[in-house]
Amino acid sequence: MSVPSVSFIIPYYNIGIPLLDRAVQSVVRLGGHADWEIWIIDDGTPAPEASEYVRRLDDPRIHCVVQQNMGLSGARNTGIRMARKEYIQFLDADDYLFLTPTLQMLQMLETYTPELLAFDSRKVYGTNDPTSYNHRILYRGDGCGFMRKHTLRGGAWGCVFRKEILGTLRFTPGIYHEDEEFKPLLFLNARDILATDLPVYAYFQRQDSIVHRRERTTVEKRFSDFLDIIIRLDGIRRKTQDTGRAKALERQIWLLCMSLVYTLLNDSPDIPFLRQTLERMRQAGFYPLPARWYSLPYIVVRTICFCPGSSVLASKLFKFIRFRQSGHPAS
Repeated sequence: MSVPSVSFIIPYYNIGIPLLDRAVQSVVRLGGHADWEIWIIDDGTPAPEASEYVRRLDDPRIHCVVQQNMGLSGARNTGIRMARKEYIQFLDADDYLFLTPTLQMLQMLETYTPELLAFDSRKVYGTNDPTSYNHRILYRGDGCGFMRKHTLRGGAWGCVFRKEILGTLRFTPGIYHEDEEFKPLLFLNARDILATDLPVYAYFQRQDSIVHRRERTTVEKRFSDFLDIIIRLDGIRRKTQDTGRAKALERQIWLLCMSLVYTLLNDSPDIPFLRQTLERMRQAGFYPLPARWYSLPYIVVRTICFCPGSSVLASKLFKFIRFRQSGHPAS
């Protein structure tokens, strides 16, 4: 039986070669356990550091494409176009793959040959493979069935999938939270999904990443883009003639609404912004959250945020707790 054939797509923008090298070497050390290639998409970094790095490696399996800055979505779309292997795996330049779980994941690809294999991740602050972890198959079936029973976890990097199932699906350029739109549509395209709890992906916690940036304009765009994604997914749900797909999308849409509200409680720059965002959600029909039993986090967030007033109180409480945990005394 031949080894899995995988294109690893690594978008790169001004991260620094040490982090990029860590990501690349986490693929290289897979050795002959996969027929792999790497596409580093330099998304307009001012210096030619990524292409020079690839030139020094002198490995015909590792490629670098330099393009004008198009954002993460544009870089990934370029990588999809360049990919020549059967499967695609996204890998952010500041993250990496755990060796032993990844080798086990490749064995599962070889054994089961699914269209999409979903796996777990772990937040990391350095470079250490997990010493203990589970290895269970959580689901086998189509993507629609998965979304009706399970919560999508992680970003677009949380799965490896056959390129052929993409069809015309691509990332929407110029937005934040692009994974929240891409991933459910990708899962709906898959007829054969295998989901495992293997911690394959090392999600590096970098303080200057987009999710940690607090500039007002960045925060406003994050929440605006997030809600726009929910609205677009709901438009797709309304148009579908397949009841099962509609139900799967409906569940994912409300889980995304829950995630947006929870993130808003933590990251809203002020109370007027929180109220304004909740009002926009209400006008679009996505707030307050309806009574559903999707998950325990959903129930908790819905309960504490049943109206704008309760959401304001919850946000103040969250910020107070974070303030105390940071070492500041309460006033």
